[in-house]
Amino acid sequence: MADDDAARRALQRVSDAEREQVAERIRAAAADGRLGLDELDDRLGSALAARTRGDLDAVVDDLGDGVAARPAAEPMAIRAQGSPVQRTGHWVVPERITVNASMSSVLLDFTEATFAGGGCQVDVELSASSLLLVVPEDIAADVDVETRFSGVDVKVAAPPAGPRAVVRVGGTVSMGSVSVRRPGWRRRRQLRKALRARD
Repeated sequence: MADDDAARRALQRVSDAEREQVAERIRAAAADGRLGLDELDDRLGSALAARTRGDLDAVVDDLGDGVAARPAAEPMAIRAQGSPVQRTGHWVVPERITVNASMSSVLLDFTEATFAGGGCQVDVELSASSLLLVVPEDIAADVDVETRFSGVDVKVAAPPAGPRAVVRVGGTVSMGSVSVRRPGWRRRRQLRKALRARD
């Protein structure tokens, strides 16, 4: 009976969301150093082409994390008064982040981050403060905030056709700024070198 259930499960069709969920796990494994660049490309291709759960299982079986849903990260609340706050490096991005800042600077760097879901809603309340988001080329950003004596500066190319995740920013900004940037070329080169060193 158990074998029959497993066989039926292996033949079940999977959705685009499930494929992307497994792709995110593969990217995380590469970031952890468990996969090299060649394996990363091969497995991403296999995951995105998978039709059944059996196909997806085969891509991540040796990573020990299967295809079950990643536990949802708890919503994050950032409160800053007169001091800078940064989230950089490897971190799990929850589906919602609240930023409440006064006379402060906040940096959210998604370059090496892993998304718990398909994106993140960032709700801001900024007073005489700045928010900088750094998003890699496979992440889309959408900023729609109410501004008072403030500026919004989104310097990214057209969004990717099939973004890995979407970061949406909403809320209010008073005498402050919201900026969105791609990683600088030095940072991109450092990341490529780090991946090659692990290969």
